Amino acid sequence: MDTPNEAVIRQASSSSKTIYKPTLATYEQWAPTYDIDGNFLQALDTLEIEEMLPYFFDVLPPAPKMVDLGCGTGRNTACLMRIQSARILGLDNSQAMLQRAENRCRPVLKDSKADSLDFQNWDMLALQESGDVPENLKGADGILSTLVVEHIPLHQFFRACSRILKPGGHVLCTNMHPDMGAISQAGFQDSSTGEKVRPVSHAHTIREVLWCASTWGFSAVWGPKERKVQESDLVKLGDRGRKWVEVHAWFGVILRKL
Repeated sequence: MDTPNEAVIRQASSSSKTIYKPTLATYEQWAPTYDIDGNFLQALDTLEIEEMLPYFFDVLPPAPKMVDLGCGTGRNTACLMRIQSARILGLDNSQAMLQRAENRCRPVLKDSKADSLDFQNWDMLALQESGDVPENLKGADGILSTLVVEHIPLHQFFRACSRILKPGGHVLCTNMHPDMGAISQAGFQDSSTGEKVRPVSHAHTIREVLWCASTWGFSAVWGPKERKVQESDLVKLGDRGRKWVEVHAWFGVILRKL
């Protein structure tokens, strides 16, 4: 069970301008515009993950089994397709997001370095403390999980990672920085109503992430790196990032399962 100090959970009551929905319902609704709504944190994540991938790829064995945990529309599943002979499994509990991941990645599989690519609907929140993951998820060499843990209690997230990864495997994890999370969260504007739609969100601190990871047998081998938005970033991040200039918005870490 999470302690009260592990995460600040923001589920404020609905208003005429902002409505709060379960995470699954939010992403089912967000899926059609997720990749095109100018989300600056996604853009920042895409930039920063390129610095992490060389190390991540270097620690993997040949022909690795890779899991994109919370793959969404496949934005970073596509990065895993650069790995020679990789066997890739993208997991998400939103069927609408999974369909977009399939549409993005399947057409380019034959021209990629990957050997295989599959997507599967799976909800890590349904994983009980004494439970186990499906057999086909087990034995992964690497997990990629980007901008996901904001929506998951930390013990639930690392329980899933521990069940999926083999000993010596690695997790590349990125998330909204707690400085940004203290005053904002993931969400989108519904163009039909003008309302902001937001899911369940946890403002995990970096210290909490590392502590919880350690209790599940993980240790950091890269980072954590914290990223503050700079004025010069706006050319690539877009104008929606302007109000976040000089604010830490992102962090990333690579962890090894002992």
